[in-house]
Amino acid sequence: MTVESEVRMHTGAARRVATGAVLLALVVSAFEGTVVTSAMPVITRELGGQELYSWVFSAFLFASTVGVLVSGKLADRLGRKPVFLTGMGLFLAGSALCGLSTSVPALIAFRVAQGLGAGALQPTTLTISSDLYTLRERAAIQGIFTGAWGAANALGPLIGGWLVMHTSWRWVFLVNLPVGLLSAGLLYLSYRDPPRRAQGAMGAWGPLLVGTCVALLLFALEPGSASVRWLCALGAVVVGVGLVFQQRVTASPVIPPELLRDRTVLSGIAGGLFAGALLYTMSTWVPLWMTEQGGHTPIGAGLALVPMLLGWSVGSTFGVKMLVRGGMRLSAGTGFVVAACGAGLLALAAAQGWGVGAAFASLGVLGMGLGPAASTSIIGPQSRAPWHYRGIITSSLYATRLLGGALAVAAMALARGHFATQFAIAALLTATAALGMVLTAPGREGNAVREA
Repeated sequence: MTVESEVRMHTGAARRVATGAVLLALVVSAFEGTVVTSAMPVITRELGGQELYSWVFSAFLFASTVGVLVSGKLADRLGRKPVFLTGMGLFLAGSALCGLSTSVPALIAFRVAQGLGAGALQPTTLTISSDLYTLRERAAIQGIFTGAWGAANALGPLIGGWLVMHTSWRWVFLVNLPVGLLSAGLLYLSYRDPPRRAQGAMGAWGPLLVGTCVALLLFALEPGSASVRWLCALGAVVVGVGLVFQQRVTASPVIPPELLRDRTVLSGIAGGLFAGALLYTMSTWVPLWMTEQGGHTPIGAGLALVPMLLGWSVGSTFGVKMLVRGGMRLSAGTGFVVAACGAGLLALAAAQGWGVGAAFASLGVLGMGLGPAASTSIIGPQSRAPWHYRGIITSSLYATRLLGGALAVAAMALARGHFATQFAIAALLTATAALGMVLTAPGREGNAVREA
């Protein structure tokens, strides 16, 4: 089935309603990501467990990684709609339970449930949007999607701060329920799954081994007994070797081998890891930096993320155009160069005490680069994958973003309180990504669309 025939299945009112449902799901997932960041300092102070601060984020990202890896294959086998609806249900149930938490350990456990649902929801949303529009149509619709995403992200910290100061932090989670239910209802009524070709067994060992490896790495990065951390690190290496061997012999690998031979796909995997590391470390540690060292309120801490998220939204609108004109080398490479400059300026602002204005400007530059780098790290490989692999490749690429974020947030927790050092490490990682993209990512000639 060609992309054009897929799009003809969703025309007129049905496609508009399905697009609205996808946008609402994008909004609720984006809102959840930023509304929590501005509220977390208050939540941990009220419930205790400040030493578990990073785990509230890492647990969500870890569970999302596992959910993403499983949902991609399920979406290709069972259909986008049932996976989307199941993911939304789990995400909303986890949100409700988070809102009822009475301790930070309980919050972390419920964040795992919420993360599993988000892991099913987020890549399936992107896959559905790629079913509704061709690559060139997505270049035009990208402005709407990034605008909605940017608005949700920008409003999230402000609404989160307002909720914490004027009502209760519990509404940070409960506010997801009405929007999520509306999104699920609209998609159920409007979207029809295209026919799917028969496929082999699901193959659960790959996602299970990936999840185990990530969990061991996260434990290895947590403060505590050195012997336990080294044991977890050794376990992660052993499981990682087992994963490589299992993927070589299995008939149902996490990512099909023919896709791993594509330079655009490989560039997207690397870009997702580094983009996730930068995005989630900034979202986690910048609000804490603003409250602990800047003495700002939760609303003020949330405002610190707005320049980055608005910059992301603006930068993403140019990402697809750069991808079409110059391939991953131009879009992701240029994006990471700009993001590295922004992260470096933020590290200097934190070290020299330049003030809020310099920090906001640095985060705006960072977002302008991160937008095209992150978005085209998914859209580029999507355009190279056949339709029957689109769910797998989308979920795998999204998983790399979450994996990069989970590991980076946990690793930088080792330098907690040294914010300038944390931001400098983020800048170094981003500069490494920029260099890699410029040297190895394909240009326009190696990025021709292969949708069929």
